[in-house]
Amino acid sequence: MANTNNTVKVLSFSPSADAELNRWVLFYYGISFNEKRHTLPFYFILNKLQGGNSLVLCRDGQTKLKSVREVINHFDAQVTSDKKLIPDAHINEMEYSWHRYNSDLGQAAVEWAYTNLLPHKDIMIRPLTLGSPWIERQFVKYCYNIPKKMVWNSQQLSKPVADNALVLIKDIFYEVDQLLSDGRKYLYGDKLTLADLTFAVSGAPLVLPANYGGDQFEQGPIPTFEEFPEELQETISTMRQTDAGRYILRLYSEDRYRTIEHNHS
Repeated sequence: MANTNNTVKVLSFSPSADAELNRWVLFYYGISFNEKRHTLPFYFILNKLQGGNSLVLCRDGQTKLKSVREVINHFDAQVTSDKKLIPDAHINEMEYSWHRYNSDLGQAAVEWAYTNLLPHKDIMIRPLTLGSPWIERQFVKYCYNIPKKMVWNSQQLSKPVADNALVLIKDIFYEVDQLLSDGRKYLYGDKLTLADLTFAVSGAPLVLPANYGGDQFEQGPIPTFEEFPEELQETISTMRQTDAGRYILRLYSEDRYRTIEHNHS
């Protein structure tokens, strides 16, 4: 595809779902990219200075891509129809999935995870700062309440919000359970699509897959099962046992590091 000889420049907030989806998308397309990860509040300052308006900002040459959806649309337009993440035959399903999984499930996962984990400084420093410059890691270590309050206030978090979010998460996992009940390999069609990626990324905090974060065989910007508070481990175990949860684990195991060349050889 075009532009594969150029290195795409990426600015990201390391633990965000947008950043993770962006990593997976670029890897899938076989795009070489250089990601600069930052923590809060540094990411927002740098993002604003560079004209961004979301949790990821990409530059492909002179082209500025201000959201992960713009990244997907930009590179999907450059590949043949059999390699598209948004296949022509499933455009309606892709738009539904984008809203249901990226927006609804993604927001619910943010609310559930951050409400339950932000009070635990010892758990959250590494996920919030992984890959960030040393000075930013030190800032979070010694001034943790600043990024904590930024996330807490911006998302209007509370225990009731987290409880309601978990109900929605379980509803969406059940919907995916039903889709998978006929034994299909992917949600739509016989190839990986945007629906699969968005569900896997947004649902990842509920099942903690290996390979999350673009650090193959390493623990990415997400806590381990052992790091999660004991009262939340039961939820993780339960979600891992659903068909949808097992599906996320399988996608991360088998497809996270497969490119279009491998998938369509």
